[in-house]
Amino acid sequence: MYTQLEGTSPYKQIKVTTTINAPLEKVMEILMAFGNYSSWMNQVYESYLVNQVDSSYYVFLLEDADWPMQNRYQVSKLDVRQSVTKSSVRFRAVPNFIEKRTDAIQIKQYEGYWELEDRTDHQCELEYVLIQHPGGHVPPWLANFHAVENPYQSIFRLKELAENAKIRP
Repeated sequence: MYTQLEGTSPYKQIKVTTTINAPLEKVMEILMAFGNYSSWMNQVYESYLVNQVDSSYYVFLLEDADWPMQNRYQVSKLDVRQSVTKSSVRFRAVPNFIEKRTDAIQIKQYEGYWELEDRTDHQCELEYVLIQHPGGHVPPWLANFHAVENPYQSIFRLKELAENAKIRP
């Protein structure tokens, strides 16, 4: 896992690379199961597909924030590309795509990607990059802590889910 400050923003960009002992298709199946994100994405309380246009998916996420912060929500546009040996899911927040919620703060700046490359022996390489601004009034030190903790826990759970043949997304 790597972090760096992006431009003039006080919020860190993260990058995770790892090998998953599962075929690319299994990992993509998990990434495309939008309603199951809460089973592996750290602090995601609710998720669902809002709309689909061709290979673009609009996905809602509600994140459960620790006190004293307020919960966060977003709708992101996911663009999916797949070939025999590589797949990618690029995402970007689409502010105001749904009616404004009063129970959570909208994340308006959120973008990144999941890239997967098939390897031999039923393995794949994963690269995950995320740049975000949490919205509202969050001290950078607190947001940067979660910028490391949340992806770490999420990737750990994603690997566990993908590598366990008995678990279905």
